[in-house]
Amino acid sequence: MRRLWLTILLLLSSPAWSQTLVASVEPLAKVLRGLYGGQVQVETLLQANQNPHQLALSPRQAMLVQQADLLVWLGETVEAPLAPLVARRQGPTLALLELEGVHRREGGHDHDHAHHDADHGDVTLDPHLWLSLDNMLLLAGALAQRYPQGLNQGEPARWQQAATARQGDHRQALAGLSDIPWLSYHHPWGYLTETLGLAEPLVVSRQLDAGPGSRRFVQLASQIRDQQVRCAIREPEARATLITRLCPDCQIQLLDPLGRDYPELDYLTWRDRLVEGFKACLQKAGAG
Repeated sequence: MRRLWLTILLLLSSPAWSQTLVASVEPLAKVLRGLYGGQVQVETLLQANQNPHQLALSPRQAMLVQQADLLVWLGETVEAPLAPLVARRQGPTLALLELEGVHRREGGHDHDHAHHDADHGDVTLDPHLWLSLDNMLLLAGALAQRYPQGLNQGEPARWQQAATARQGDHRQALAGLSDIPWLSYHHPWGYLTETLGLAEPLVVSRQLDAGPGSRRFVQLASQIRDQQVRCAIREPEARATLITRLCPDCQIQLLDPLGRDYPELDYLTWRDRLVEGFKACLQKAGAG
């Protein structure tokens, strides 16, 4: 009987770190880890070997969605496969796109991430919302209001202050590189580059899993020569050989907009790596 009461007391006094927070993509998980630290367990739903453009959830992932103490996702507009599971959840859920003031970018007419936005006709939403630091600041504030259990002491004010300072550092790091042309396969970087003052890139294909037709290829190759493009930012799923053929003189910088290449890094440090990658590529292109 004594052991039974001890067990009950231990369960009743179970600390917040026993809770599990699930984020749909790794950058959101990075923000959660930065805010909650070791007080909770943070899981990323999308695994590193899964194609974000053709997402099929496993039974384990479906169970994670159902059992999470908190689910943080982008929202139905850009993560439609998750929507039916989220609708059946009993626990708290936070969708970034439902937050007032969230920054949205138009992503082009045939971007394969998103569904049509009813407010913008045929224009689709750029789904890479986590690359907007303003959106992540908004998310941090919403988490503190809706799920304060387990937050590290001083959060989210400490994180938000550090993030704001980082934004200034990143703009300074890329100062003087705004006019240098660059190439992107399907351009997931708009939320990042627009706030850093970088030029819009030449885009190989609006669909990551499809290459340009022969006419588009010839047109791109001509633009690359005419604009003297010497920097290419390549996502992991992009066709490396195609980029090399299009831009044989390019400095090719491999960066992952989903942060899967640096799973151990917190969000702000990962963002540092992205800025460093852009800076190295653009500086070398400018020097050439």
